[in-house]
Amino acid sequence: MNYYEYQAMAKADGQITFDPEWGQGRSIFGGLTGALVLSYITGTSDLSGRDLRTLNIHFCGATIAGEPCEFRHRILSEGRSVTQIEGQLLQNGEVKTAVIACFAIRRDSDLVVSAPQRTFESSPDRAIKMPFIQGHMPEFIRHFDLRYTSKGLPFSGTDETTISGWMRLKQTPERFTDPIIVTLIDAWPPAILPMLKERAPSSTITWNMEFIQPIASLEADDFLYYECTATQASAGYAHSEGKVYHPNGQLLALNRQLVGVYDKK
Repeated sequence: MNYYEYQAMAKADGQITFDPEWGQGRSIFGGLTGALVLSYITGTSDLSGRDLRTLNIHFCGATIAGEPCEFRHRILSEGRSVTQIEGQLLQNGEVKTAVIACFAIRRDSDLVVSAPQRTFESSPDRAIKMPFIQGHMPEFIRHFDLRYTSKGLPFSGTDETTISGWMRLKQTPERFTDPIIVTLIDAWPPAILPMLKERAPSSTITWNMEFIQPIASLEADDFLYYECTATQASAGYAHSEGKVYHPNGQLLALNRQLVGVYDKK
């Protein structure tokens, strides 16, 4: 099934079973599970007039293909301006993905600080398109159109600690939504992987996103631009900071991740 079929099931039924083609090692792709928990939250909560501002995701365990999952959520706080909701994906009664989402209304303010407009050195047409090579890449990559602008590719043994490029789903959405942006961000490999000379497993442990509102309108087939840098790594863990941009150069989201890297057994 494609992303949109899963999203519809999460909103309608609160239960789901994943196909192996969305696999990432022994687990289902975390960008999908995190996005679907967010879809479940937004589909079962009255968030009229409230924009998604922050999203914190914890990957607590591997979600296994072919086994049923269920969703649940609870409102942690609901004020005049801000609502915070916790959502979870469970499998066999155990939490596999946990999410806390913060939604807020827009208020009048005299404070305005705008991020610099980003200019791009390479368009999607001139960037390096990542092919899907079965058996050599995670299965979920088949669903994405990723195009590199950075020089350091994963496991190339370079000093490069930045990954950047253009991204979109291969199947065009009816419209861009916040869960789609979540899914796209996590499709990229961790920014620390270009430093490795040999293949090694890696896994996102915690993930924080901040969404810049309001977002300029997006066409259904637009590419978003992603840039992420590993800021520190030691003792088997790496910290990274990233940004997501609208094709017009507007900052859309900030991204931070803690990644476990298993380069030594």
